[in-house]
Amino acid sequence: MFKHLKAILPITLTAAMLLSACGGQKPAETSAAAPETTAAAETTAAAAETTAEAEGSKAEEAEKESGTAAESSEAADTAEAAESSEAADTTEAAADEADIISAPSISAEEFPVTDGSTATLPLSWMLYRLCTGESQEAAESALSFTKTNNAYVRLMDKEADLVIAYEPGPNAKADERYDDLEMKPIGLDALIFICNTANPVESLTTRQIREIYTGKITNWKDVGGEDSEIIAFQREVNSGSQTLMENLMMQGLEMAPAPIEYRPSEMGDLIEGVARYANSGNALGYSVYFYAKNMYAKPNLRFMAVDGVMPSNDAIRSGEYRYTNPFYAAVRKDEPKDSKAYELFEWLTSDDGQSLIEEMDYVSIEKGTKKLPEELVAKTSLLEPVLEGNTHRLAVNGQNYDGDAGVVILDENGQFLLRRDDIRIRDNDEYALIRGSVFPACRPAFAKSKPAPYQGENGESITNYEEDAYDNIPIGLFDVDKNDWAVEPVYDYCYTECHDGDHAVFYMGNWWSHYGFDENWEYVYIEEPEADMFLYDENGEALGKKTFSGYEGNEELISGTLLRRHMDAEYDSAASRTTYPLGPDSSFITEWKDNGTAWLILKGEEIARGSDGYVLPYMSDFISEDMIPEGWYVVHLYDAGVDEKGEYYYHDAGQYVIDRDAELRYILNNSEDESIELVDEHFLVIGNYRSGKQRIIDYEGNEAASWITPYDYEYADW
Repeated sequence: MFKHLKAILPITLTAAMLLSACGGQKPAETSAAAPETTAAAETTAAAAETTAEAEGSKAEEAEKESGTAAESSEAADTAEAAESSEAADTTEAAADEADIISAPSISAEEFPVTDGSTATLPLSWMLYRLCTGESQEAAESALSFTKTNNAYVRLMDKEADLVIAYEPGPNAKADERYDDLEMKPIGLDALIFICNTANPVESLTTRQIREIYTGKITNWKDVGGEDSEIIAFQREVNSGSQTLMENLMMQGLEMAPAPIEYRPSEMGDLIEGVARYANSGNALGYSVYFYAKNMYAKPNLRFMAVDGVMPSNDAIRSGEYRYTNPFYAAVRKDEPKDSKAYELFEWLTSDDGQSLIEEMDYVSIEKGTKKLPEELVAKTSLLEPVLEGNTHRLAVNGQNYDGDAGVVILDENGQFLLRRDDIRIRDNDEYALIRGSVFPACRPAFAKSKPAPYQGENGESITNYEEDAYDNIPIGLFDVDKNDWAVEPVYDYCYTECHDGDHAVFYMGNWWSHYGFDENWEYVYIEEPEADMFLYDENGEALGKKTFSGYEGNEELISGTLLRRHMDAEYDSAASRTTYPLGPDSSFITEWKDNGTAWLILKGEEIARGSDGYVLPYMSDFISEDMIPEGWYVVHLYDAGVDEKGEYYYHDAGQYVIDRDAELRYILNNSEDESIELVDEHFLVIGNYRSGKQRIIDYEGNEAASWITPYDYEYADW
């Protein structure tokens, strides 16, 4: 059904301040006076001690002089210590000032047109901020890189003045103008391999990786893992990480062709693809070390050691991790030496430039000695909270997500959280909202215990599996935070009622029977059997139970649930009209006379019109309780009919999301191939029938996540 969003934190630059030294006595005068006074006191005291009986008065006088001298010495020591402390503070302050990275002062208007690789964006953003004093938001607005190969082409085309990027791909190197570029390495990065945390294989050899990507090894059991297919993701030709893979690892070996779904164009998409193979852990991919570590770190992925060495900053700098490569600063050779672009080109290999690279957690060529100001916070991650403030998470049927049985859990930002192969969404729906920490779920049929085989009359083994495994699969509440059942699946049904859109109450119970036993344990028919309905909150905590009698009692208890709440449409047979109330002065109206008309009115104003349409959840028996929040609606308008040639036509007029205050929250236009699949207060899930793509977007249209529903999956043996 639906979703979107994004957020950034800007921070301004402040100047470091030196401590000023305080004035006092001259060090030379203080140090000279103290020893002389002390020596005189010692002589006088000694003389007084030897002639104490004869010259008592002189002894007393000597003692006074000695006391005065001692006080003078103490004062001198204090002054000397204060002077020394002040000098140390001054030196330390000067050292602190010297330790702060200093960049050329360049106005935003003068800053050179810069391009580069995706993985060098954080470095370039910080460089822009240091030079211009602008915010992070301004830096992101000013610098939007077009990726490695294209950045070099733009530099050759004189559309960019400075490039900060990884090694160019074959297309750029084949250009005759490539020799007109001046390049120098400014840091090191590495080709790294990523796998799921569920994968028991911790290290691969160079030979194993090459044989995986040439197609010789196709199963994890051949490299010490489980018996499962290796899903080997690749990147597109000429991308930065693909160039590293071909140059550093494959070294002329031809890679086996990969299906397009395993060959994403974006590094983030590759990481997402590997992440989706959660519990099965059978995916392998590669990326650039800095990008995977800082910009697109996923909690369910880890690095794979190569030849027993795990990539790290130190292992890359020392060369212990073998698959490293420089990244570069580049300008055209005809770039004027007094230009801002050339100034930054030179600065990036200075102590300040190398310090910046080190401070941004890249691996510098030379280890820098300076630091960024404490108040200058760097941004590296591209995984900003796109659904900020949303506590709802989403459970997706694994069949729809990647073709495998189970449930995939997406977090409050729409990102992959975990996968469970041993649970399913009730009724095998596509989605279930996680309000609080739980959602209604079942165990798959294959997880149910089956009757043990028994021996027949002729000694044959007989297994009685007549019970339909699809019937009466018990329902419980699965807790995503605990990754376990909050309520064991023992119930026959579960209804969801939302009181305010955030607080959920689950009504759960078992079907009753009109047949039972009386007090004498005789089998009898019960006219109005009693049954219990148990209530649980959004975290699976028991709220109590309600007892009802018969179908009418059950209907009364669940009449407020989302599934049953909208049954108050107004029918006017004389006007051939049906009105569906949507709130104050708001309604969806259909007329079935002539060619038919349907229109949407919000707060007394007509918003849209078509020849026909429908409104959910009024006009559908298959909408599950948590597909639309309580009091919200989805109106779908379209024009359909038969033209002059007798051919049927259909034109989508739009899908409209309306909240409980009769506010129009979202319009999906020109959507003949798309449909709103699920509505949440913070996001939408939109599905495309033609491509199979599912998108989660927010109400501003920002995409938080997407995936392709496989066309060729087979339903698992539930």
